[in-house]
Amino acid sequence: MTILITGATGNIGGEVVNHLIQQKLPFRALVRDRHKASQLEAQGIELALGDFSQPDTLDTALQGIEKAFLVMPNHLHQVALESNFIDAAQKAGVRHVVKLSVMGAGELPSTFQTWHRQIEEHLETSGMNWTHLRPNMLMQNMRWFAQTIAQSGAFYNCVGNTKISHVDARDVAEVAAICLAETGHENKSYVLTGGKAITFDEIAAIFAKALGRSVSYVDLPPADLKAARLANGEPEWYLDAELELFTCWKQGTGTAVTQAIPDLTHHSATTYEAFAQYYAQTRAQDFFSGS
Repeated sequence: MTILITGATGNIGGEVVNHLIQQKLPFRALVRDRHKASQLEAQGIELALGDFSQPDTLDTALQGIEKAFLVMPNHLHQVALESNFIDAAQKAGVRHVVKLSVMGAGELPSTFQTWHRQIEEHLETSGMNWTHLRPNMLMQNMRWFAQTIAQSGAFYNCVGNTKISHVDARDVAEVAAICLAETGHENKSYVLTGGKAITFDEIAAIFAKALGRSVSYVDLPPADLKAARLANGEPEWYLDAELELFTCWKQGTGTAVTQAIPDLTHHSATTYEAFAQYYAQTRAQDFFSGS
């Protein structure tokens, strides 16, 4: 059995690669830019060049593949791009695709959840086996806030004191690797969360302790948050989609806690405290000015 990993240079895909290496499973990494994957190549990992926007480039990468992990960053044309991969995988004879989706796919009235459910449905009707992984907000998304914490000791959002069951990307990747390595996960969906839901004020206190510096959360009106991030160069379509999700979170839709991670990995989901300690050890310089 050979596995294809997309997004192998990303947060989750990179961790999936590490798990497959540990398990000594044969796999191939799909990359768009060989230069960006130089570290993977240095490890002796087989690379295949391909681009979701050019389906013909996927044919060689998918030759001899039985299972694939499908993940990509948020993109304005995400439905079409991921569907291109699904179609190419089906044509190549892939038997099982594990797709990274989002918590609330098909349930919440937000763009990201709608798009991911459309992709899930396309996969479900492809004739291949499928597994949908639906994580809540990743703890690693704290990287979005590093610059303002470094500059002013604060980070900003518009979700008030709502609680969110943030999940560690490393836990999500471990589940993905299990679904790729084992049987029994075909045609199932797993909602992946941390062990408890917490507020951004609580996260600020956790990071302040881990970093040894003052950190506070500032809640802004949605329009002000959007204006500030537009001025920082972020695309409007993305900000509008995020604000839709934040509105859902304010209504309590991000608070659910599931047992999928402990059930599948046989260990507790990573706590935010443990994640903050790990992140402070590996990326502390990002949260201090002059770094």
